[in-house]
Amino acid sequence: MSINNRKEPFRYTLKEPIHFEIYILSINGVNAPAKPIQAELCDISRSGCQLSFPLSLPVENNDIRIGMNMLLFEDPLYMEGTLRWGQEKNTSWHYGVQLEMQDRNQDRLSREMRMLAGQGKIIVK
Repeated sequence: MSINNRKEPFRYTLKEPIHFEIYILSINGVNAPAKPIQAELCDISRSGCQLSFPLSLPVENNDIRIGMNMLLFEDPLYMEGTLRWGQEKNTSWHYGVQLEMQDRNQDRLSREMRMLAGQGKIIVK
């Protein structure tokens, strides 16, 4: 069971998931091989997101850092974060990611989310 510790006022749920590649950067501080993993973005906020991909990772007892290159609307974004929880759903795993972004990327992310909302591609929860 996942515990919701978010302090964000809004989470944006995508009507259609966005497909992109993630990379596991490190596990417990040890660099991981740079192999792409196909993932889907399910929802996103200014400080976190939920991803889905077909790989079971032991999140509870490990510090797993990931890197993501994604295109939400028009500007490609690179974000890094730490997996906080994992839960199996149907044939894939869903993970909560705490994002760690620089201020300029934070502004770009906010702008991209507003554009998606303006196009009716996300639902604000």
